Amino acid sequence: MLRLKQLRLENNMSQRALAAKIKSSQKAIDLWEKGITEPKASVIVALANVFECTADYLLGREDDLGNVNVMRDLSESEKEALAVFGKLDKAQRRELLSYAGYLTEKK
Repeated sequence: MLRLKQLRLENNMSQRALAAKIKSSQKAIDLWEKGITEPKASVIVALANVFECTADYLLGREDDLGNVNVMRDLSESEKEALAVFGKLDKAQRRELLSYAGYLTEKK
């Protein structure tokens, strides 16, 4: 699981806490993060749900969270905004999106 550890740490979650969320074991999480074993498809779906990303993102097949469909090259300011967004935790992302919604309605 290419991005499992990264996502877990970004979300300030221990292996034990993640295991509890997906009804697995801490040892299984450890083995997946080390690339020793791979989870079943149903577990990958559960992990994607926990981290609010696509299974392809978890597996390293996508460069983004699967929520952005880029049909053109991004401007420098758009790239900067995505970089900042990527550093936020789930709650901060929701707050930022809420504020962005407010700004677009304000026009």
